[in-house]
Amino acid sequence: MTKSFSVFGSVVLPDKIFKGTIFVTNGIITKVQKTDFPPKGSINYSDKYILPGLIEVHGHLREPGMTQKEDIPHGTRAAIAGGFTTIIDMPNTNPPTITIKLLNQKINKIYKNRSYIDYAFFFGVAKDMLGEVSKVSKKNIVGLKLFMAGHETTPTTIPDDIILEKVFKIAKKRDLLLALHAEDQDLVDYYNKRFKKTGRTDPALWSELRPKPVVIKAVKRALKLTKKYKVRTYFLHLSTPEEFALVQKAKQQGLPVYGELVTYQLSFSINDYKKYGNKIKVAPALRDKRNQKILWQLLKKGIVDVVCSEHTPHEWKTKNQPNVWIAQSGTPNIQESLAATLTNWVKQFGIKSLEQGLMTIVRTGSYNPAKIFHFKSKGEIAIGKDADLVVVDPKTSWKVKKDDLFTKCGWSSYEGLTLKYRPAATYLRGKLVYSNGKIIGEPKGNFIKQSIA
Repeated sequence: MTKSFSVFGSVVLPDKIFKGTIFVTNGIITKVQKTDFPPKGSINYSDKYILPGLIEVHGHLREPGMTQKEDIPHGTRAAIAGGFTTIIDMPNTNPPTITIKLLNQKINKIYKNRSYIDYAFFFGVAKDMLGEVSKVSKKNIVGLKLFMAGHETTPTTIPDDIILEKVFKIAKKRDLLLALHAEDQDLVDYYNKRFKKTGRTDPALWSELRPKPVVIKAVKRALKLTKKYKVRTYFLHLSTPEEFALVQKAKQQGLPVYGELVTYQLSFSINDYKKYGNKIKVAPALRDKRNQKILWQLLKKGIVDVVCSEHTPHEWKTKNQPNVWIAQSGTPNIQESLAATLTNWVKQFGIKSLEQGLMTIVRTGSYNPAKIFHFKSKGEIAIGKDADLVVVDPKTSWKVKKDDLFTKCGWSSYEGLTLKYRPAATYLRGKLVYSNGKIIGEPKGNFIKQSIA
């Protein structure tokens, strides 16, 4: 049975915004037309913006083994409330997703009929399980995830260049994207040993334990191997202008590299540890205000490839305590990310720049991720694409409170803050799945297989 409808509003593309109507049939966009007024029968969002659904490329939904932190139904409901319609699941679960058997379990059981959004997977890399990396089906993963350094929830680190180079060789041979958590373990160990002697336990210590040299050295090491093997290398959660400069230089040399920025780096800085404590302990660590201001400029100038939430939920008891050595790294962020980023964009650049901010979000949150990770039906409001749509209301405000949150962990670093630009509605493949704070319907997320040429 054919199901058709249309929506009218300010359509946001990566490079322009216009009043228009999006026509949808059976979940697919069939026409996008500039119109000054809504056609008869259209859903009228005339005072709102319509964006393509966001793609969370860095989601930690914690199954299997850590469901006290998060699970698929809760995490994906939080996602659609935040405007995300697709998520790439990360492998540092318990046990970590470093075997084909566990990956298949995620595909066929853990996510199936439980996810409210579409989904794909990274495959984890462990030094004693490289045989699995050599055999895993390319259709079932978007790429490999590798930790060059670890923290509390990363049991599969590969700190040395010998094993790292072996992984690059496999990625090259199999034409797999390699996503790197780029911190240098030797420097991490050095700073840990140095600061343990001080007896300090305060949250602000974290950014001193993992200063800029930790990430810059790791990116340089990885880029040498990228240059040698020409592997598509995706740098996760870059936190400094220096890292982005290294990636930009590599791009200019023709290397296939990408740099990701997480929204919490744009929302919080080291100045906020006193107020928020270990709630904002993240890895890589937060930087100072000057660093943050430059990151905003890099985002505005188009230097940043991807912006994501890096949704990293932990149970409250592991975060609500003062000792930085014990608190786990990460913060839940997927429901608040879009609203927080647009709110802070306007604070940085003024209300007249809002539409530039919206186009930037579309480019870095939808369009680029779809291209990088080969989601052919996602990322654009264009004919033939899935009708994944997010409606943003520029007039409403949202004071974040626990009762609004869908994540299972039940807390937010943004709690008590007033954000604007909260999604008013979200459509997944043409179905309204979220409206004004309410989830609509049952889980309808699909597994996205990779198209192999």
